[in-house]
Amino acid sequence: MQVHNLMEDIVKSCLKELMNHRADLADCGESSQADIMAIVLNALPPRYVSTDKGEMFAKTQLRAQVETDVYRELSLAIDKVMKYTRPSDF
Repeated sequence: MQVHNLMEDIVKSCLKELMNHRADLADCGESSQADIMAIVLNALPPRYVSTDKGEMFAKTQLRAQVETDVYRELSLAIDKVMKYTRPSDF
């Protein structure tokens, strides 16, 4: 296994959940999703793992600890991207 930032998985999962529950995000394209993820990942500290065992341990512990921060940063990032993206490009 290579070194991997678990925050990427958590942010992606939380963004998908938001997209399933918020009508204004239903048409969010891949480019906008990537922009949102980049903004959020730059705002949050990385959490790296290098083994499968470490990944499983960290995933069970980490998500509960950082979920509030992730959703807060996602909300801020979505507002930024929506503000500077044309509705047809979102």
